[in-house]
Amino acid sequence: MRKWLLLLSLLVITPLFAQSTPTPTPLLPGKWNAAKVPWDLWFKDNAIATDKNEYIHIFWNANDFKANFELKDKARRMADAAIYLVKKVAPADSKTDLMKVDIVYVLQRDDYGLPKWDSMQQICHIELLRSKVFKGKKLPDFSKVSPEKVFSKFQMF
Repeated sequence: MRKWLLLLSLLVITPLFAQSTPTPTPLLPGKWNAAKVPWDLWFKDNAIATDKNEYIHIFWNANDFKANFELKDKARRMADAAIYLVKKVAPADSKTDLMKVDIVYVLQRDDYGLPKWDSMQQICHIELLRSKVFKGKKLPDFSKVSPEKVFSKFQMF
């Protein structure tokens, strides 16, 4: 009886301590439309904004969403993601105008679930002035204008 209780407790307790891996977001169907992408779900628990006084640094682990960026219009999609990262993640009350956005894939995590920094793959680095990008009522349409014309710096790796 004791043996069965031990076995039963292991079956119940072990899944509680197992590190869960998020399920990657499936490829979004249809034509890419940045306004219809569920950005809040994508950025939840994967994006961090840090106010460095001279600029806001936004860091996003896009590994779970890789399938949506590994396509021919990757630059456009990364540019759209950067715009929405600034719009949704950057502190609205910050007086800082300069935004630096790093989009990465975290390939490995340690036993505590933290990123292993040496396994990180940088995908994109973008710098922009919030006042320039958000000055009009409409967000930039990257199907008509290149990211290099909108951002101060746009580097894909």
